[in-house]
Amino acid sequence: MNGLKLILLVLLTVVFAWIFSLVFCRVEYYTGENSLVDGLGSDFQQYDDIFKNIYTFENKIKHFTAAETLKFVSEKLDPEMFMNATQLITSKGLPCEEHFPHTEDGFILGMQRIPHHSSKGPPVLLMHGLLSSSDCFLTNLINESLAYILHNAGFDVWLGNVRGNVYSKKHEYYSPDELKFWAWSFDEMGQYDIPAMVEYIINTTGHPKINYIGHSQGATSMLAAGMHKKGFNAKINKFIALAPAGLVPNMKSPMHYLTYIAGNIKMLYSLFGDGEFLPHTGWLSAVAKIICPETEKLCENVLFLFGGADAANINITRVPVYTAHNPAGTSTQNMIHWAQMVKNKHNNMLHYDYGYWYLNLKHYHSIYPPVYDFSEFDISMYAFCGGSDTLVVPNDCAKLLSLLPDIKHSYFIPEYTHLDFIWAVNAAITVYKTVLDILLL
Repeated sequence: MNGLKLILLVLLTVVFAWIFSLVFCRVEYYTGENSLVDGLGSDFQQYDDIFKNIYTFENKIKHFTAAETLKFVSEKLDPEMFMNATQLITSKGLPCEEHFPHTEDGFILGMQRIPHHSSKGPPVLLMHGLLSSSDCFLTNLINESLAYILHNAGFDVWLGNVRGNVYSKKHEYYSPDELKFWAWSFDEMGQYDIPAMVEYIINTTGHPKINYIGHSQGATSMLAAGMHKKGFNAKINKFIALAPAGLVPNMKSPMHYLTYIAGNIKMLYSLFGDGEFLPHTGWLSAVAKIICPETEKLCENVLFLFGGADAANINITRVPVYTAHNPAGTSTQNMIHWAQMVKNKHNNMLHYDYGYWYLNLKHYHSIYPPVYDFSEFDISMYAFCGGSDTLVVPNDCAKLLSLLPDIKHSYFIPEYTHLDFIWAVNAAITVYKTVLDILLL
């Protein structure tokens, strides 16, 4: 086992070293007269421009004084790269409130609200996907971002954030520096986070029900909540699921490679850390802020490695903003749970497997993790699936919908990838117009 672990660590080190050298080193054989890129064909031709741009960017700033560097950077960088959710909202001239509901297990969740006190119907709660935050509904232009579109259509819009991301890193008892702070997956999001936010909105607004729109994991955590908390389903008026990730056994995204070691919990923790996975404040965010304005194609490839994207569907000039706000953080345990989800080929959704029978017995009173019962999820649901989604492939999306008892309507968009549902330039017409129609039914 130690030999296998060593081999995996060596392979990961080689891969990351190769990527690092490609991005940060001026490798002349990539851009010279006999460029290696020329021999790799058109698929790699785009990288010639990338390396030339990095080289040019470096040479522009390396002789600057501090003041000149600050001036140059401020002119080059989109200010929205450095705004939080509240600032993104208020910069559009819209009102914003910050709210902090507490979960039953002590987490303090950060929420933003774009109030509309003469709203059309129940409030709308937007829930982000894996490794993201409420920012994902705010980082396109005002006529393209779902949160702004809903507000301008007359809805009271709430933006949620689950435990562990940049807006929800507080706890009544634990610090993010403690491992106990990170001992959770989307099971706890469904058991605690979603109910806490829904209950908070109901208590604040006086509406007995809310509408819920979840992307990817945001839909999964709603499924978990609806199958876990008795009486919870009656508080949801309509559930709109964008690329719902309830079943992912046929995932094509590079994330599926985690399945090869998904059964070895100890190894996964040793590779990815015991606590936070991909922290927002790490070097990845810093690199994105510096490099992306000059090398948008590079960031496009890095950002959409897991989720995938069609370059024809996104605003390339916004990529630096996307990468500055993502990844927004989650726990390693949550990522392990997703690896287990991909490995599960039984068309069901399981709770987190602790990897040892005695730990499962301690948590579940069973040596096996419990199965979520889809038949208990009786919330009226409208689902959108993407034909080019590599994370929630069409067959998995269709299979999930066939197992849920109250699917009002499903929509299939052949050209959409996983992230197009939140960032595609045509999403306002292709998806959000239908979302508005559903909410107004």
